[in-house]
Amino acid sequence: MTSPRLQVRVSDQQKQLVDRLQKLCGLKSQTAVIENALMLLAWAAAQSHRGLAIASVDEETNRYNEVHLPALEGARLAGQLKSALKSGAKDKAPKLALVD
Repeated sequence: MTSPRLQVRVSDQQKQLVDRLQKLCGLKSQTAVIENALMLLAWAAAQSHRGLAIASVDEETNRYNEVHLPALEGARLAGQLKSALKSGAKDKAPKLALVD
């Protein structure tokens, strides 16, 4: 059985990024880069949907840098809307946070 194919057009800069990530992570193929990126995005979107922040943490200083992506903001808002609709509470309606 063959796997479905997905063709994606990317810029030269995005192609270079895929190549750099493949080398940095020691992955055997560009497909592996995309598969890993999709798995990470799926996990991050699920966490955002639950209302959790996605961040890197410096354990020595206890400082963190939160990730801000339009996709994660969309997942967060969808989670808030689902929660508001489920509870019937108008005050729990999603609030849009503008991110630079």
